[in-house]
Amino acid sequence: MIEEYKNSIIGKIPFDWEVRTLGEISEQIKDGTHGTHKEVVGGIPLLSAKDIRNGKIYIPDDCRKLSFEDFKSIHKNFQIKNGDVLLTVVGSIGRVAIVENYNNQYTFQRSVGYIRLTDNYIPMFFMQYFQSKTFIKQLSLRSNASAQAGVYLGELSKIPVPSIPFLEQQKIAEILSTVDDKIETIDKQIIETQEFKKGLMQRLLTKGIGHTEFKDSPLGTIPKSWEVVELDEISSTTRLAGYEYSEYWEESIDGEITALRGYNIGKNKLLLHNVIKISEELSQKLVRSRLFKGDVVFPCVGTIGNAIVIKEDNKYHINQNIAKITPDKNLDSYFLMQYLISPMCRKEIKRFNATTSQPNVLVGSLRKFRIPFPSNIEEQIKISNILGYIDEKIDVLMEKKVHYKEIKQGLMQQLLTGKIRVKV
Repeated sequence: MIEEYKNSIIGKIPFDWEVRTLGEISEQIKDGTHGTHKEVVGGIPLLSAKDIRNGKIYIPDDCRKLSFEDFKSIHKNFQIKNGDVLLTVVGSIGRVAIVENYNNQYTFQRSVGYIRLTDNYIPMFFMQYFQSKTFIKQLSLRSNASAQAGVYLGELSKIPVPSIPFLEQQKIAEILSTVDDKIETIDKQIIETQEFKKGLMQRLLTKGIGHTEFKDSPLGTIPKSWEVVELDEISSTTRLAGYEYSEYWEESIDGEITALRGYNIGKNKLLLHNVIKISEELSQKLVRSRLFKGDVVFPCVGTIGNAIVIKEDNKYHINQNIAKITPDKNLDSYFLMQYLISPMCRKEIKRFNATTSQPNVLVGSLRKFRIPFPSNIEEQIKISNILGYIDEKIDVLMEKKVHYKEIKQGLMQQLLTGKIRVKV
């Protein structure tokens, strides 16, 4: 059956839908605690906007805590209960969650508001609607122009929202929540696989494969046939020199070579969004910082702790603050890369971190990084292959997550606007 639609302030909607303001469909719209309060150890958690993520409320171990006396004082005015929809209204505006199983176990800073809907409106439906492009746009339009983004509660209450039949709200919420559950399951699988890899890295990079005899070393116990070496003993490391950048560097929209910056380097993955290009001619002129197949790229500032292996010639160059590491013939590139992204290497990064603000390791210090080194390159390759297989599993899960998020976005666009009607 072809549905008939009408124009509204939120776009075309079915004729049997209406538009109300958020204030009209809510019993209460309030924000969290105001003012300053004494922080204590072992009190009531005082959560902020950052503690609402992916539709859930998280209580971190290191969060601020209030005394029970302050909590009781706050609770006279801030009385959330199960079913309230939480919405961040200061800073990272637009994060949402629903209060469930609440038993006076936390409270919120004023960066979080709570919305208590009237009985004709389903919290789960509106938690989904608050994540829609239509609502986020309205929220952004009402954000104040101060340094930190924020939405006054009075403005929040004026936002137009769809008023639709109760059973249809329920069905839409169920459909979208089913996709959320799938995404959450994939998230858990990603975290579990990442944790598994951490443990596996620790074992393989200290115990190796098939060894029965071990010895003490500056990095702990390692196989008897291994050595601890510094990076410059088994590779050559260089960067784009400052004078080269100031004197010769020139970006080119039509350039043939991608100049990699720190945020283009993931963990065993190139992140080729927002790239810059340079000409082939310039790359050939600055050949010392040109990248070739088998080179390992390691950011020295910011995203330090990530690394990738270059798989093709004549495609990439390093930009500033990036190290190019060329392994010797006795060092497998992928083994080195896996070591550089390992928790073990994190200790070396901390040992040489040149600043307490933004992580920063000088190239000269990078050359002195200590590495547990299997002299048998075949063992290096076996170790890197095992860890690479786990990386592939994580990549597949990441792709599945993106796929389901795209499915959800499509469903939201169709269901929350009434373009597709559900049977009730």
